[in-house]
Amino acid sequence: MTQYNGVLLRQNLQDQGLLPRTGGWTASPDLIAAGTQPIQNPAAYYSSAGSMGKDLTQPVVINATNYFYLRGKNLGTKTVPAEGRIFFAPQSLFLYPQQWLNNGMKTAKGAEFSAISSIEPNAIGVTTDPLIWLAPNTSEHTCLIGFISTAGFPFASQRPPNAVHSLDDLAAWIGKNGGTGWHNVQFTSAGSPTFTNYTTYPASSKPAKVQFVITCLGCPVNSQVSFSCGTPLPDGTYINLPLTTVTKSDQFGVMLQYDIPAGWTSSVTYSYKDNGLPPGDNFSVSMSASIVETTPGGHAFSAFARPAAEVFPNHVALNPKTLAVTDMPVGLVLPVGSDMTKRP
Repeated sequence: MTQYNGVLLRQNLQDQGLLPRTGGWTASPDLIAAGTQPIQNPAAYYSSAGSMGKDLTQPVVINATNYFYLRGKNLGTKTVPAEGRIFFAPQSLFLYPQQWLNNGMKTAKGAEFSAISSIEPNAIGVTTDPLIWLAPNTSEHTCLIGFISTAGFPFASQRPPNAVHSLDDLAAWIGKNGGTGWHNVQFTSAGSPTFTNYTTYPASSKPAKVQFVITCLGCPVNSQVSFSCGTPLPDGTYINLPLTTVTKSDQFGVMLQYDIPAGWTSSVTYSYKDNGLPPGDNFSVSMSASIVETTPGGHAFSAFARPAAEVFPNHVALNPKTLAVTDMPVGLVLPVGSDMTKRP
């Protein structure tokens, strides 16, 4: 047997990187389904000694945006950057490449892989931008196939060739690749929203203080709303509102305010969970973004900005760090975009 000298994606907790690989290949602890909330500082959270000794994968929630991370140990002698990829396929006893190679997850930015900037020898690297998946409404098990690639072990050479059509070929490919892993996951309806929709925050040429708002019209009291984004801001925080309970049926909303740098872009998802309660008249859930300025300036802002409490009546403002209720933003807001979902 030989020792793999790339970034190891373990196939089980006992895997030390010996090739050819042996043992179970369906429970990689380094291919992690994290649930419906992005993990703050995933590099620290998933690289600790306690974390490395556990399989932390959570059930995948249907109709919700789920976040996925990859981690690997650098068994080589040089510090290297790496790329993490995840593919998915319906449960199958044997996973031939044609079952999953066209089913790749992407980051919130739309990238086909998540980068790890550098991993020192014997250190653990973790993807920062999670790969995301809006899970379908199904009770089937699903197989996830992960890759951690480097310049020495590029994805082009890791991915199985088109010639893998037999069990012998499949076993040979699995046995020689230390940067790949497989994890079976289960779906759950626990906490599943009624619907989840995508919208996009497009890049701006200027930085801005932006208020992200979810607004409910005709949503019954005790229903719930949330929104999240898988692309971290420069300070490492995420635009993220966990499930929040609606307290007013006519109009209710929640707002979070962030400093967005120039050039930053990402998809944002927002969800509604009815908790078995029927919608009211004129039901809608909308996600919007507004520019915030305490001292108005600029032609458009001066002409069109209005007091925040007037634009968003019956809304709750939260501190993005603590999610504690805070005062409504002082000054004026200028709504610049929104996305709405209506249901009968």
